[in-house]
Amino acid sequence: MRNLLGRLLQRSSAELDRIAASWSVELTGHDRHSDVSFLYRTMTDVWATRDVWERVSPTGKRLIRALDDHDGAACPPAVLAAEAEVPLADARPELRHLFDLGIISSEGTADPDAPVFLPREMGLMIERVEAEQSAIVQWDAPLAELMAAVPYPELEEAAIAWGARVIPAMHARGELVGLVQAQLSHPDRVSRMIATLSPPARNIWARLGTAGGSLALDELLSPADVPLQARRRILRELASPLLLWHGYDEKGTRLAAVPAEILNPPPVEVEPPPDLILLETADVVEPEWLFPYAAGWDVLTILREVQLSGPRWRVLAEADPALVRRLSRRLWWADRETRDVPTGYLSFVVRVAALAGILRDDDGRAVPGEAAADWREHGFAAAGKRLVAAWAGVEEWIEGRERVDATLYGASWPLFRQQLIDALGDLDEDQWYDQGRFIERLLKARPDLLRQATVVSVGSAPRRARIDTPEQVQDRREQILSLLTGTTLETACVWLGLIERSATLHGRRAVLRVTPFGRWVAGRRVEPGLPSLGQAAIAVGGGFQVLLYRPTPRRVWSLSAIAELQSLDRISTWALTAEAFTRALAGGLSLSQVTTYLERQSGVALPQNVAYTLAEWDRGYRRVWLRRAVLLVPEEGEESEPIVAALKDAGLEPELLSDGRIALVFDEPDAGERLYGAATRALRERGFAPLADPHSPAPRRRR
Repeated sequence: MRNLLGRLLQRSSAELDRIAASWSVELTGHDRHSDVSFLYRTMTDVWATRDVWERVSPTGKRLIRALDDHDGAACPPAVLAAEAEVPLADARPELRHLFDLGIISSEGTADPDAPVFLPREMGLMIERVEAEQSAIVQWDAPLAELMAAVPYPELEEAAIAWGARVIPAMHARGELVGLVQAQLSHPDRVSRMIATLSPPARNIWARLGTAGGSLALDELLSPADVPLQARRRILRELASPLLLWHGYDEKGTRLAAVPAEILNPPPVEVEPPPDLILLETADVVEPEWLFPYAAGWDVLTILREVQLSGPRWRVLAEADPALVRRLSRRLWWADRETRDVPTGYLSFVVRVAALAGILRDDDGRAVPGEAAADWREHGFAAAGKRLVAAWAGVEEWIEGRERVDATLYGASWPLFRQQLIDALGDLDEDQWYDQGRFIERLLKARPDLLRQATVVSVGSAPRRARIDTPEQVQDRREQILSLLTGTTLETACVWLGLIERSATLHGRRAVLRVTPFGRWVAGRRVEPGLPSLGQAAIAVGGGFQVLLYRPTPRRVWSLSAIAELQSLDRISTWALTAEAFTRALAGGLSLSQVTTYLERQSGVALPQNVAYTLAEWDRGYRRVWLRRAVLLVPEEGEESEPIVAALKDAGLEPELLSDGRIALVFDEPDAGERLYGAATRALRERGFAPLADPHSPAPRRRR
């Protein structure tokens, strides 16, 4: 194996300790593999390599440069000495020293003439340090120019240090440069970062600022005062977010520096966001009226379907076409003519309802969730707000996955949605706005919107390899963010009632208008109410129609239990049918409960023909009551009363039947075995012999 890790694993414990001491670190000695791993990380750290390379003699450096030219191949010491123009007698002890440092490895053991080679990782680290020494950095150069020389892994590390969500090897270089440079260009952000560092790191930052941005490293942190391992740790605190940089001067002295644009950033010219475009109501196509809390009402409809039919969860969550057809007539968001449901709508509201605890997956079946009953007891505004909160907090882009084939990593969707809701809350009610300009203004006013997200693909085209410069990245990000924001507005924001959307009469440009509910969710106004129609909440007609004037989740839920929905409108219509009434009776309701509810909600007695017909339907409903029980059959000639007394004495509640048998009734399905055991013990303790004979003779009749 030519890699460094393999060679370290072949070293003895004594050799590992010697290498660790040379690199100014200590090994725990508890676990060999942990020690090797720690030593490997140290030797592939550029700060540690700089320290060690500084202590390698000129002869050793010449030998390493010659060995590096072999690209990992082994080379005999004699050949290597000749190539480096070093006497063999001088080369051998120097090679032994480099071997003890762990920089080079040998194919032999104790043979001084065994071929040696440079592990791949050490070759890369030394090449980097040599390149730094040959390139004199101008610290007053533009920051963008300096960032161009930063290795890709260190850009990833810097982005993470500044709080970005980074997926390794997935970001374009230009995107990482843009993320980090945006932080380094703001003095307030730099100050906040410095405040989080350790006191020694803050002290170094202050000294560099006083010195004009550059100091010799040994003057800043002398190895005589600070151990090298501690010095590296302090320097990494500042170097990880690229606040501190490393370089060399003309004499080869190591420098710690802060680029001028970081230490004294030029004023940032912030382009003001574009003004919103307002449109007159007369210039906009008036949208079709929908109930302001249509999604909440539709969740009630879905919940009722789940209670009645118990569909498979996958069928419901994936919006099976057969289920959609069955539900579409009862959904607000279904087209009134074609009954088509918007793409992704049903699966979206099901997912949101599940997040809110209203629905859940019970072993593959959809069932009401634990929060369903409580959610129905609130008004539509409060119920809708809980749906919005469930949607806003989910870490996935559930509103757009069926409309846009986009793959993003590291996106903070809850933060994105909260910022979008806040921006909508700043709009005026009853005012139409151009949607494109609203999105453009949002992206300009909130440049950090989805900044941490990595766009891997949109549609079928991968995005990573094609985007490299910061300008290209920014242009592409704005296009993609516009698409994602527009899709979120068209789906979740419309479906949940935060906004209304339409188009201009001429040009058909998309426009939007924030609803009172949307501004309330954003915290900009009081809770909106619904118009109070009719003299009572409902009206029951002689034609068995029920008109719903004042909808609440509880009323919609109750009516869906006893009637069939006929139409959805400002005043929705329900019909009392034999099928619906029978279904209510099967669900445990009684005639008196149904009639009492209808009369209380309407404020008047039911029409005579309606009351009579409901009673007829009730009489035609053939009920059979079932009860669970443990049955005791006394032996022929045995009296039942002593057995009953024994059971009562044991704290049980026996019921003596007319044929002499005794029943112990229970309601809970799993209580039968417990009751059976209790009866057995009670009888045995009181001198009876309880038997379980499935072939016992028919019970006798009491005399």
